[in-house]
Amino acid sequence: MPFWLKCVSSMILPSGSFRRVVTTLTGVRAAVARARCASVIGGIAVLTVSAVYAQRGAPQPSRPDNEQSLSHVTAARKLAGDDAFLAVPLNFYCVPGNARAQNNNAPDLEPVRLFDNLYAVGNSETTVYALTSSAGIVLLDAGFENKAEALEAQLRALRLDPANVKYILLGHGHADHFGGAKFFQDKYGTKIAASAADWDLINSPGAQAGATGRGGGGAKPVKDLVLAEGQPFQFGDLTVTPIAIPGHTPGALAFVFPVKDKGQTRMAGLFGGTVLTTGILTTDALKQYVQSIAHYIDVAKRLNVEVEVQNHPIFDGMPDRLASLKARPADPNPFVIGTDRYVRMWTVVSECMQAEIARREGA
Repeated sequence: MPFWLKCVSSMILPSGSFRRVVTTLTGVRAAVARARCASVIGGIAVLTVSAVYAQRGAPQPSRPDNEQSLSHVTAARKLAGDDAFLAVPLNFYCVPGNARAQNNNAPDLEPVRLFDNLYAVGNSETTVYALTSSAGIVLLDAGFENKAEALEAQLRALRLDPANVKYILLGHGHADHFGGAKFFQDKYGTKIAASAADWDLINSPGAQAGATGRGGGGAKPVKDLVLAEGQPFQFGDLTVTPIAIPGHTPGALAFVFPVKDKGQTRMAGLFGGTVLTTGILTTDALKQYVQSIAHYIDVAKRLNVEVEVQNHPIFDGMPDRLASLKARPADPNPFVIGTDRYVRMWTVVSECMQAEIARREGA
């Protein structure tokens, strides 16, 4: 491996890995290696990151509120009202210092069936969903590369045969979502689908260095299928509607699909390109993201989305809802929140994002 690549790897590996990397550089003393890496990283880090995430900018400093930003926060608080469910995204996004990225070392999720045909597996903060159909299983995302075998075991624990995973639909092209896809593709012949823009992201030169930093390695699946808004994905008796939501990545997608709730059909929504922290996004990317939320809300209203699930479920109260589902399975399903609350949830997120834009533009 070239020295510069080892330096970049040291930059993106977990804490403590830098020392292990530099001590493996044959013939180079650790102190000299650290100095050389510091020089190399200082020169190429910005270029590497910009090549991988074209819509990302340098980390943004915290900025004070102004009249316009406070008006968006006030609007978000009014939308949330005294609804305990909506208070979670409100406090996550609108309270300074509360928003955070997912923890890639969070515990694995206890495999669980949420609806008759929808199961949650993977990591507790980077979740994969399994949809069953008359023709086989469809996964929404594939989690981390180094967790693929664990994902396989989780499916078996739910009495789902991994060999029946026929398709994996990727919400966006970061390695914490596509990392396990190649494992299924190689072992079971699973077909992998993503948007055209995010296939380009997955396969872009140097992208895996940045993608690995988002967790789980960067084994790249082979492109089987391109997803696009206006082209429903149909498989057996299952139809998944992809919606373009650029912002987090150029080709991020949301998915709307039917679930069976004790035999009753309900429409579920998974916003597959959620922005958790705004600091590394440019203002233009945030504006695009706000436009994407508005577009998605229009679709959610039209399709009567009333079931909320997330691939990074750290701002939607999922742990509490899982506990409720486990403790009182006969009660109404806690993942059914109704179309009005679903729309209000995403409007709250949008208002908080607009508050951040207003802080930047008013600075």
